Amino acid sequence: MDPMFRYFLGFQVAADRAGWLARQLPSVAGDLFAGLKPQNYHLTLCTIAETAEPQSFLRQRVTTAFASGLPAASPIPFGRIMSREMGAELTTVGSIGGVRHLYDGIVALLAAQGVEPMHRKSGLRPHITLGYGACAFDPVPMAWRWTPRELVLIESHVGHRRHRVLQSWSLLPPAQGAFAFMEDELPPPPRRAA
Repeated sequence: MDPMFRYFLGFQVAADRAGWLARQLPSVAGDLFAGLKPQNYHLTLCTIAETAEPQSFLRQRVTTAFASGLPAASPIPFGRIMSREMGAELTTVGSIGGVRHLYDGIVALLAAQGVEPMHRKSGLRPHITLGYGACAFDPVPMAWRWTPRELVLIESHVGHRRHRVLQSWSLLPPAQGAFAFMEDELPPPPRRAA
């Protein structure tokens, strides 16, 4: 039986940043492409369950795993919006070592509760999906260093593009540069002609 519910941990893009990000997506021609609602923009760290029925006890297991605290946040270096075979996504550029360290710390905490990530055979590839379906456009440069503030547990209703945040946990500021933790490093808005 195909799973109806998917549970994953990740970072949800704040509403103001999600709206800004949605405006960066180029016009995509074609009836097969469907952009996601900006409120569903997120970066998935790992899927932890796929089930036919809702899992009412999973949230408690994850909460117990994180009771001692989470690793510090890390900036994520995004660099371009790319057309993929089955959609469009914002991809990273440069080193993702900080995100990998955060991921490894979270996975170690989950393992103590018998929760293991799924679908990571190809490795960690941080990205934000912006839409699904066939689309073609040249890469759009988009430099954005994002430091997430919260880790979220999301219940996804497979095939319905519905996400429900079950729990969130605040992340500690990065070990270095903590003074800039609360700021997203966005490029300045384009100047309008007078």
